[in-house]
Amino acid sequence: MIQLEPISGCFHKERALQAVYPMRMLIVREGNGFLCMNSGEYSLLKGRIFFIPEEGLVRLDGEITLGYWLSFSSLLYAEFLQQHLDPQAKNLFLKLSFRDLDPHNSGKTYGLLDQLKREIDHKRDMLFLAQYLSLFLGFTAGLDGYLAALTLDDLQYVLRFRAILEQFYKQERSIQFYAEGMGMSSGKLNKFLDRVLGKSFAVLIKDRIMREAEELLLHSDYTIDEIAKLLGFGHTSSFNTGFKRYKGMSVLQFYRSSLN
Repeated sequence: MIQLEPISGCFHKERALQAVYPMRMLIVREGNGFLCMNSGEYSLLKGRIFFIPEEGLVRLDGEITLGYWLSFSSLLYAEFLQQHLDPQAKNLFLKLSFRDLDPHNSGKTYGLLDQLKREIDHKRDMLFLAQYLSLFLGFTAGLDGYLAALTLDDLQYVLRFRAILEQFYKQERSIQFYAEGMGMSSGKLNKFLDRVLGKSFAVLIKDRIMREAEELLLHSDYTIDEIAKLLGFGHTSSFNTGFKRYKGMSVLQFYRSSLN
């Protein structure tokens, strides 16, 4: 469902690049020449990242000294869209687009790609990779502005934490579980989250659970009892109490207000 490979060499536009999956990205670390598609020719510049639509052959005419060729399935892209409701996210791969990264953000992008390659090589669970890819896309497309201010080390830790959180938040509430997944103590994880995200672990996991609750209440056919069970609440009353504290209204009041 995802493939990431280094790419280098001289290319001629008579031969198209092959991709395993339909969603494609070309990240140019060093190169010159052109990326050629039916819509036109686009310069291969240092630090340029291309978001390539599903349809259309990709041909290169020039040389890439060092770059990355990333392809992934539409299913993984759908996961990205669920987390990024900005119209820019939906339009990202509708036509060929690109973004030029400054040296600082280029370095972070290459570091994240190297880490993503290691995660793929370690045969990580696909749910984990889906979350990592989603956050990587948000960063490179400029949709997650808060990530741009972080160091590469901080960014890698945030991406790892978010990937683990998205995979397990419905079942796991203990900070110890997430701290072990991050390879740090519970206290260190809480301090890190407070420093880079401005929130404690308890607040972050509550926010994530309640955002999912709102989504299910608005866009699913599940009953309130079923939603409570899906989100790991032992009793519907516990779900109701937590939701009211979070939203300032009961689950039923929220549901009825959405119908108006």
